[in-house]
Amino acid sequence: MPAFLRRIAPSLSLFAACVACSLLSPARAAAQRPPEQLNSGEILHRMQKLGVVGSVLYLAAHPDDENTRLISYLSNGAKVRTAYLSLTRGDGGQNLIGPELGPGLGVIRTQELMEARRVDGGEQFFSRAVDFGYSKSPEEALAKWGKREILSDVVRVVRTFRPDVIVTRFDVDGSGGHGHHTASALLAREAFALAADPDAFPEQIAEGLRPWRTTRLFFNASTWWSLDVRDHALADPEHWATVEVGGYDSLLGMSYNEIAGRARSQHRSQGFGSALRRGSEEEYLRLDLGAPLAAREFAGGIFTGIDLTWNRIEGGAEIGAAIDAMVAAYDPLRPEKSFEALSNLGAKITAALVTLDPASADAAWMRRTLASVHDLLQQVTGTAIEARAARAMVARGETLATSIVATQRIPGDFFELISVTPPRAATRSVGETVPWNTELEAEVALETDANTPIDQPYWLANPFGTLYDPSSTGHVGIEPISRSGSVYRADLRVKPVGRALSAERVLMHTWVERVDGQRSRPAVVTPVASIEPADPVVVVTGDRAEISVEVRALCDGLSGSLGVDAPTGWTVVEQPSAIEGLARGDRRRFEIQLERTVEAVNGALRLSFEGPLGETDRTQHVIDYPHIVPQVWYSAAEVRLVPLDVEVSVQSVGYVNGAGDEVASALRRIGVTVEIVDPEKAEPEDLARFDAVVIGIRAYNAVPGMARLQPMLMDYVKAGGTMVVQYNTASRDMMTDPRELGPLPFSLTRGRVTVEEAAPTFLLPDHPLMNEPNRLTAADFDGWVQERGLYFAGDLDPGYEALIAWNDPGEAPLSGALIACDFGEGRFLYTGISLFRQLPAGVPGAYRLLANLLVRRAER
Repeated sequence: MPAFLRRIAPSLSLFAACVACSLLSPARAAAQRPPEQLNSGEILHRMQKLGVVGSVLYLAAHPDDENTRLISYLSNGAKVRTAYLSLTRGDGGQNLIGPELGPGLGVIRTQELMEARRVDGGEQFFSRAVDFGYSKSPEEALAKWGKREILSDVVRVVRTFRPDVIVTRFDVDGSGGHGHHTASALLAREAFALAADPDAFPEQIAEGLRPWRTTRLFFNASTWWSLDVRDHALADPEHWATVEVGGYDSLLGMSYNEIAGRARSQHRSQGFGSALRRGSEEEYLRLDLGAPLAAREFAGGIFTGIDLTWNRIEGGAEIGAAIDAMVAAYDPLRPEKSFEALSNLGAKITAALVTLDPASADAAWMRRTLASVHDLLQQVTGTAIEARAARAMVARGETLATSIVATQRIPGDFFELISVTPPRAATRSVGETVPWNTELEAEVALETDANTPIDQPYWLANPFGTLYDPSSTGHVGIEPISRSGSVYRADLRVKPVGRALSAERVLMHTWVERVDGQRSRPAVVTPVASIEPADPVVVVTGDRAEISVEVRALCDGLSGSLGVDAPTGWTVVEQPSAIEGLARGDRRRFEIQLERTVEAVNGALRLSFEGPLGETDRTQHVIDYPHIVPQVWYSAAEVRLVPLDVEVSVQSVGYVNGAGDEVASALRRIGVTVEIVDPEKAEPEDLARFDAVVIGIRAYNAVPGMARLQPMLMDYVKAGGTMVVQYNTASRDMMTDPRELGPLPFSLTRGRVTVEEAAPTFLLPDHPLMNEPNRLTAADFDGWVQERGLYFAGDLDPGYEALIAWNDPGEAPLSGALIACDFGEGRFLYTGISLFRQLPAGVPGAYRLLANLLVRRAER
């Protein structure tokens, strides 16, 4: 046996992995992702799907917009190929599980969609559209994205996926509320026609895509928008289809509703945990475009008149018959008995492919089916193939010990491992039979150099505005995740017939933790170092500033220097000293002294590292939550310098953390002492120590202890304290009556102002909150990002004073963005102003406004 091959007893292999990797476990638990291994019922279900030739594309705007009930039924009940196209990755939303917003939240929500599709059996697509936040009109959304660009992406998905049916979540009439929602429906309608037009987007045709004519487009109506939708559907069967989605699948052991609940519950960052419902449930689809439906007595549902058998594929009749025979002969107690039938099926498909135009839809379907057959050959023999890495990260220029490991758990002579091919390297021959119940390990090295691309979400690799720019990453923008990265190929020979198949595997690092057991994460190529500022925003009120930065070594023997590039009006007092010989994981801390001149601008202090092993100007971020695969992404290594004229009249603030905001950090930037308040443990004497108490965003939606804390907060205000409540939503998860958030009643509305440049109107310009300790002017509301505010107050008790009004173009002013009332000796405030976005963005006026909101009515 060659030196790089090993047969390993499973118990020893697992023990070695535990010992070698236990020191590298990250702090948070991660979802485990071993190679997929189907049980006997799932194998039969997958075989049955081979016999269905049809596809449906579901289309909406955001992660969590999709109807998982319909997707679960279509993928598992109807057994058609089903995909969801989300125009955006949801990076403009809020986050209920952590502090990530913007690009980091987009990474989380992308992975949540991938997990949802893993559960419900669908596939996933995106466009290049960036979620820039709430939009009140499709015109605004399409103008910001660029209509032609996003329409091109939707057409590309249709031509790539080739659906028989398209289903939209939203209607074109605006009933879906969000401008992104309506835009998704409008784009779907246009793409329905343009995808079939060879003169539309000819650059796609030049790339090899073919025009595709979808048979029908439906709108997935809901009782959310029309309580009598069922009556409409039953009364007009020529324009409506009713789909029963509550059926039970005995092979999967669940109803489609239960599968859907599990899929929808993957959207944890948005608080979309769902019940696993059982029983009948219907979905209603209104035909908007395409071939008419048949009369009810001849109805075939949404697939009326569409051949879902292999007869629609050129040369497919024999393949369909072979699939039917294989399914009929399947033995659930001995799935390996289907190995020969699967092997013969693969041979038939391979022979048929030779006769087809490689660019045709028929050839594409056959290639996809052949890949499924190859996977089933491994499933029926209990064969697992993995690409393993000794570490989770390898820096550019390093070599990482890796291996392909093959294990066959059912007795028999089924496969020979011919060769393995690591990324960007030559193929290595193996030529060994995969043994029964013993790991065959082929050791190969992953070699990198200074030019090896780092592994990161491809859509974040280049700067972007409202449209991602993947042009230099080898992606076109519709792919859910990176195709590149550390993907290994194992070439096997199917015995005894001698046909070859390939299995591609993402390189994974696996280890064992005492509590969570075995865990896995992708192994990634990184820069040589990560530059990590202590705070991404520094507010400077004087002539000097000190910036704290750490350089974390991502390789061994890191030496070099940290470079500092200051914006206009700032001077670096002394360049940082050199770094010498840092070991992997070690950090070197620098305190960078800056001087501010009168010309100092609000700008980015850019940081970089350069040394013999490589250079970088990136900060590494690791995202690790239990429900998604751990992710690594990068941002520019920089610190926002904010020269600010601000007065602060309070010293101590108690802060109740909400659903992922960084306002507490912003308070510290302006010199306030902040203490985090635990609603489950706080007592009245704890609150009495603070000049003000600030409640984080959506705390009343996400923090169970708020019901306990609320009476104490009212007593605190009455005794002279200042209480500031940031936005909450009037939803079923409120911890207290929404009309009792303050000492006097008000309601939480869905009112918001989305145009960040909307001019403010000071309703009470002489009010102390507008003047003390900082006199606010219209200039304080310049340079804001994404929006003015959301979930404004309404139905105010006369005891409240509204301080600021705004409006979006063409709309009436909204006055509930900031309200205040005196209560006892203190003051209560509610604000829907999006401070949680403005403060991390370094908006100067937001800091001045925040300082005013904290002021006490009376001296302590």
